[in-house]
Amino acid sequence: MQIKIKTEDAINYFGGRGSGGVTALAEKLDITHGAVSQWGEYLPKNTAYTLYFKTNCQVKAEITKAA
Repeated sequence: MQIKIKTEDAINYFGGRGSGGVTALAEKLDITHGAVSQWGEYLPKNTAYTLYFKTNCQVKAEITKAA
């Protein structure tokens, strides 16, 4: 299984930019605000898995079966 989460979807799950979403996301993952700011369009692979399961599969994600 492959889980892909867009950075903006993850931030929006926690309230969005300007509403503490980046800080809340960073806290949930036990990382810094700066680390979140360095991500591209998608969360890093291992981070996506971690966030998906820490949110009880509630964050918007693209899930595909591995080949």
